Order: sequence, then C-alpha cells, then structure tokens
Amino acid sequence: MDIFNIIATVVSLISLVILIYQSINLKDTISSQIYQNFVANSLEIDRILIERPYLRKYVYYGDEVDDNTENIDEIMSFMELIVDITENVEVYKKYIPRSRKKGWLRFVYDVKHTPAYEYYMKKHQLWYEVKE
Repeated sequence: MDIFNIIATVVSLISLVILIYQSINLKDTISSQIYQNFVANSLEIDRILIERPYLRKYVYYGDEVDDNTENIDEIMSFMELIVDITENVEVYKKYIPRSRKKGWLRFVYDVKHTPAYEYYMKKHQLWYEVKE
C-alpha cells in the first residue's frame, strides 16, 4: 500500500507541475492575443487614414467638428472606431508590454482630447456610461 501512495503522490506532483506550466503558458498566450488585437486596431486606423487622408486632421490636428462639417457621417464612424479602441486600451492596459504602454496611453489621452472625439461622445455619451 505504501508504494501505491508514493506513486500516486508522484503522479499528483507531476500533474500539478504540468498544470502550473499550462496556466502560465495560457496567461502568456492570452496577453499576446490581446496585444495583437491592439496592433491590428492600430493598423486598421492606418489603413483608413491612407484611404481617407482628410480624416487625419480630426484625429491628429484637432480640427473642429459640428453638424455642418463635410463628411460628418464618415468622421463619426471613424470616431466610433477610435472610441472602441481607446476603451479597449483602457480596459486591457495591463496586457500592453511595458515598453509600449506609455505610447498607447498617450495615444488614448491625445485622441480623447480632440474636438472630434469630444463631439462624438457628446452625441453618444449614453452608449458609454458605466452603470454599476
């Protein structure tokens, strides 16, 4: 009976080590996938700005926006994407590599203080209110 208990204990310890390794590996995989989503979103912003360079001034140069602005629907659609991306960065910032975190957080801060972002949020703030 003692040999059976020893074997069971050894098997249990090996299983525990394997589970710990798998958990660490899973955590790293999840972190990597979340960050890759940030990168994909960044590339999507780049793609849109290449195809529609006139949108750049609303995100990077702070041009004013109102209901009479040319291409307002397109600007608001682009801002919706920007809002979604900034929310993801804020919610999942712990998954951003340390060397890149400052840049991502600066991007979020900067775009949240553009007239286009603020205009979008003023029009749709109820969509983004957090109720607890």
